[in-house]
Amino acid sequence: MKRYWNRSSESKARPAQGASADSSARKFASLAARGYTRGSVQTEIAPVSPQRSPGAHAPAAALAPPSPSPLWRLRAALRFDGLWWRKFARLGAVYGPEWWTRSSPPVIAFIIFLLVGRNRRGAIDNQARARPEAGRWGAVLGAYRMFCCFAYCMAETMEYYGPHPKPFRIDEPARNHVAEALARGRGVILATAHVGNWDVSGRALHKTGRPVHLVMAREPNETTQEYSRATREQAGMHVIFSDSSVFSAFNMIRALRKNEILAIQIDRGNGEPNSSTERVGFFGTEAPFQEGPFQLARLSGAPVVPVVTLRRGRRHYEIVLGEPRWVDRNVAGDTERALRQTVEFFERTIRENPEQWFRFSPFWLPR
Repeated sequence: MKRYWNRSSESKARPAQGASADSSARKFASLAARGYTRGSVQTEIAPVSPQRSPGAHAPAAALAPPSPSPLWRLRAALRFDGLWWRKFARLGAVYGPEWWTRSSPPVIAFIIFLLVGRNRRGAIDNQARARPEAGRWGAVLGAYRMFCCFAYCMAETMEYYGPHPKPFRIDEPARNHVAEALARGRGVILATAHVGNWDVSGRALHKTGRPVHLVMAREPNETTQEYSRATREQAGMHVIFSDSSVFSAFNMIRALRKNEILAIQIDRGNGEPNSSTERVGFFGTEAPFQEGPFQLARLSGAPVVPVVTLRRGRRHYEIVLGEPRWVDRNVAGDTERALRQTVEFFERTIRENPEQWFRFSPFWLPR
């Protein structure tokens, strides 16, 4: 099997295309401001500080939200998905004996499966849609298997990022679509989803010699936010929060101009209609998927390559790439076509590996 990351096949980044490229960047930024990035511009992340006359006061909408109370932060840190438990799990994964790292994930998954009803119900609903032939109890069993697989992936990721990881086996595809895309000099957009263990392949991407930018939503429990970001950046990835500001769109375009790698999750819809998602057929009904990466591909000329990293056994993963999707700005509906074909890739993958679709909340739009 060929090596997956091939630095020799890269080419130098092409120069910017002048006014037309700047116009495309501004156009994409306007799209981002309408929906893809949902947060407002913060003073500390804007390139130019706003000018105010002496004595002027900031409007109420611009005031920073009040800081959480110490009691609130303590309760959040002690939640099952909080920072304290995350650090405790890392101690066991990195420094625990082999019998512990092998046998504890299913037990911990079972406890969380019983205690956290909201996540359990969401997982069962998603599994029932993804595998309707299994019936109700098949969906319940599938949801528990998904909890177990997620626990193993999290523990092995912590070990993989630790100071002394044991040998990992990562199977790589015979054809390297990522290297082929980088050889064109316009960068590459990797479309990811909550399928498999992205963090294992994310670290492997750093071996290409090209910077890797991970566009991600914020953590549900904000006590783990900085911890998660620092862990990924220590592994060589640069994190861009999707709701940070409209200027993040310019950062994405700048990265592609430099022939760098941009990874974006497209299944970050929250189940409610909004301007940042497009309704796409998924397991027989409509579901929300992010269209921003495909708008970015249309404006930048970079391809979208679907990617998942599937767990195949103990410290054993397989990187699976879909066919590159090129978006022609001169062809009407080409953005929707590329999005639909990418969603079809994820649907096929989930059908074959339903326990590796790590969605813990209902995903489909209300009927």
